[in-house]
Amino acid sequence: MQGTISGTAVKGPVSGATVTAYAVADGTMGAPIGTASTDASGHYSIAIGSYAGAVMLQLSGGSYTDEATGTMMSMRAGDVLTAVMPSVAAGSTTSGIQLTPLTSMAQAMAAHMTGGMSDANIATANSSVGAYFMVSDILTTMPMNPLVSGSGSGSPDAINYGMTLAAMSELARTLGMATSSALVTAMMSDAADGVLDGKMFGNAVMMGGMGMGTSMPSNCGTAGLGAAMLAFITSTANQSGVSTTMMAGLMNFLNGSSGSMMGGGSGTGSTVNGMMSGTAFFGPMSQGTVTAYAVTGGLRGAQLASTSLTAQGAFSMSIGSYSGPVMLRVTGGAYRDEATGTTMTMGASDAMTAVVATVASGATTAGIWITPLSAMAQAFAAGMAGGMTDANIGTANSGVGAYFVVSDILHTSPMNPLVAGSGAGATIDQQDFGLAIAAMSESARTLGMNGSSAFVTALMSDASDGLMDGKDGGNQISMGGGMMGSGGMMSPAAGTSGLATAMTAFLGSAGNLSGLDATAMNALIQKLAASSGQL
Repeated sequence: MQGTISGTAVKGPVSGATVTAYAVADGTMGAPIGTASTDASGHYSIAIGSYAGAVMLQLSGGSYTDEATGTMMSMRAGDVLTAVMPSVAAGSTTSGIQLTPLTSMAQAMAAHMTGGMSDANIATANSSVGAYFMVSDILTTMPMNPLVSGSGSGSPDAINYGMTLAAMSELARTLGMATSSALVTAMMSDAADGVLDGKMFGNAVMMGGMGMGTSMPSNCGTAGLGAAMLAFITSTANQSGVSTTMMAGLMNFLNGSSGSMMGGGSGTGSTVNGMMSGTAFFGPMSQGTVTAYAVTGGLRGAQLASTSLTAQGAFSMSIGSYSGPVMLRVTGGAYRDEATGTTMTMGASDAMTAVVATVASGATTAGIWITPLSAMAQAFAAGMAGGMTDANIGTANSGVGAYFVVSDILHTSPMNPLVAGSGAGATIDQQDFGLAIAAMSESARTLGMNGSSAFVTALMSDASDGLMDGKDGGNQISMGGGMMGSGGMMSPAAGTSGLATAMTAFLGSAGNLSGLDATAMNALIQKLAASSGQL
């Protein structure tokens, strides 16, 4: 059996380096089990034979383009990048493993926890460092390279990862260090006890590269990195397109952080840092703000966090140590309207929401989709007896999903029918999801509404009593958005046969590039046409 481990070394891509895989024995680095060199892009592939167990990777040598200075730097003698992986099976192929400053910090943390690099400690350290820097998986997420033009179009995880590495480079430059790899070595020592405070188990971390014997500033891993991130983002070196607004969530966290990371081995108390990330979609979205709220007594409670959507509608934010249901709310977003093909901005009184059942303190919750369907479900849950309890949240999300024949409205990515051929690669759930949203857009166009987000607001009101009949608890819904003069009343059939008619119209329009037609979508169209409106 011939197992392999492959991936990329990134401190800026590290070329010409040696990567060695080591067995982990009794929680410590054991014998080498394979070695390889990195190519010009930092890629490596190591054959590890029939080894089974946890693996530690270590990189030495090589060179990289430093983000802050734009110069080619060599890894300083004595500096390394490391990563530690939970047990692999004999003969298995493991790909996409990143070797970065963040994986290095996590490896140092795991090595100094009670029991050393056990599978449990490895998982805790990797997830803790990831949560601190708002990256859901530091081992398999490829960091964005901010020196590449337009690279900021990726996921929030990749953006946060890349900007964190760039901030370390900028901080090294600000501190006058000859090589930024020396700062990584210091950060590894700082992370070893689980608290980023310039100390390792109470002893000051000594830094090289700026005159030997200099103590590490206590705020390097907190406000120092926050300030460095701001400086890099606003510099000419940043070619990613990522703005300060997009990174406000991470920078604010770093600036206010105590430096504690969950699972640290110091036993001095850890700050639990939960994460929530996902995408807002009503047609492709950009701009806008997503806010997370606690749910208290079934009602929307205190604000937990707020951040801006990326140009792709993605978001990622820390919700601290909160445990409980979470309500998400998007306002002010711009989106490409499916029916008209134009870019629209959400009305001032319109919002899209989602509600997530109880998350554990410090948990990472990823892949949440905030859409018109999740908004209807949140309104439905809020309107039930007891409000947004876990039971009601589950009932509402599954009820709206069943109504539109989507098995999981929170975690399914809607098909974008404005993309040519998108229907061919989409699942039935994704097709139904995307075309339900497109039908809402078509309904708003047919009704002469200036903005289709107003139609979603009306659907939320309609859904709040669990019956799509143009009424909210017996009261007819007044619709805004310029429909035949703002204030027109919602049709009783708007959420049933009206959507079926609109879906058929959209599928037959020039705006539909998915490759799907009314025949392909007949099951959902007929279900809506015959529906009583009961969710």
